[in-house]
Amino acid sequence: MQSPFISAQELVRAVLGVVRECFDGAEDRGAFLEPGQGGLLALLQGLSATEASTPVAGASIATHALHVNFSLDAFTDWIEGVRDREYDWDSSWAVSAVNEREWRVLLQRMAEQAGRLLKAIELRAPANMEAAWGAAGVLAHTAYHLGAVQVKADALSNGQ
Repeated sequence: MQSPFISAQELVRAVLGVVRECFDGAEDRGAFLEPGQGGLLALLQGLSATEASTPVAGASIATHALHVNFSLDAFTDWIEGVRDREYDWDSSWAVSAVNEREWRVLLQRMAEQAGRLLKAIELRAPANMEAAWGAAGVLAHTAYHLGAVQVKADALSNGQ
């Protein structure tokens, strides 16, 4: 008789799938994005540095992207078991404008960080409750910022 419960590995695979969706978009099906819709990386790559640096309803998209980059380091460290670093979350919101070179470097770094994060979740979350907790946290945090960036990008394209 098959157990009515899923394994930790199955749960982690599901979380990984949704974290990937946050960054890379939905392929044939999505947990919250339409199939074929790009994720945060595609959304950001479609913007120029000027667009990203334009304040929309408060913070600019560049500010959100820089904050997400900062958070990926913090979450990945947590998932990997690093507990001896201090993080100044307030300072991750300090910069609001980037030039074109800084924007491209930021996006490349985010893609690399997302890869490191996914590996950390895959390796540590099935057997470590703190890592699993961090995986759930980064999922919620990234999904929130994807939504916030999408709203700001929509407002920019509508001339607001």
